[in-house]
Amino acid sequence: MALMPIERGKIREYAVATENGRPEYLDDPRAFVPPTFLATVVFWEQLTEAVQSHRAERAFTELGIQPDVRRLLSAEQEYLFHGPPPRAGDQLLTSLRFDRVSEKSGRHGRMLFVYFTVEFHDATGALRAECRYTSAYLTGDGGVTGRNTRAPSGGIGPARSGAVRGALPQRWFGPVTLTDIVRYQGASGDLNPMHHDDDLARSAGYPEAFSVGMLGAGYLATYCTDRYAPDSVRRFRSRFRELVWRGDRLLATGRVADERTVDGERRDVLELRLTTDTGAVAVEGIAEFASG
Repeated sequence: MALMPIERGKIREYAVATENGRPEYLDDPRAFVPPTFLATVVFWEQLTEAVQSHRAERAFTELGIQPDVRRLLSAEQEYLFHGPPPRAGDQLLTSLRFDRVSEKSGRHGRMLFVYFTVEFHDATGALRAECRYTSAYLTGDGGVTGRNTRAPSGGIGPARSGAVRGALPQRWFGPVTLTDIVRYQGASGDLNPMHHDDDLARSAGYPEAFSVGMLGAGYLATYCTDRYAPDSVRRFRSRFRELVWRGDRLLATGRVADERTVDGERRDVLELRLTTDTGAVAVEGIAEFASG
């Protein structure tokens, strides 16, 4: 458990790193956090402890795997907000929980996925938000590999009912530069050198360092808040599909796929996609925003 202060300057820094120029994020002393901002929990909470817990160790032992946090590769992240998101000046108590490990068979052999959650409570004890993480586990036995890993199948798909109101205006981001990547790493706290150290990336079999998956998710979040108010996000889920490289231009597209009502609140359900200029799908997403 950790105390996480929501700082105005950090919100502004995160907004700039994800190309979000809304004045509410940049100038409001009580700014609401952007949809993916709670990724910055890594400044306050050691997420690797989820894999090192007794429950996690037992789950890995049952599968005949020795836990190693260096083998985790982020596959999907989901942010749930119970009402309006936190805002500058709030202080949140974090709680880290290991959920489960699942095993699947894929084209590349054995595939393991690790699921864990961070909960965010306010001073009254009310649950304000949750971050749900899915990480691919590199087994080292011909299973999941860093170059070929995709998110687990299922979970994100087209909405099945309700009115379809059509496409949102598209938006381009990039070309992605090393400065963009490092700026996001500093803002988010994800300092993995695989994203800025070419020599290290080449030693792992990549042609060069590649972008942070959550930078792409942050771009999709910015794309949504071009249209929806900062206090209206209720859910934002992103799945990482393909790596993004320096020089890539990224096209954000989306549509209102459904409308639903939750506890009397009307919401738009969005299907989102971030595609490189070569046609590769980098990030897919589902989001919900209060619509009035």
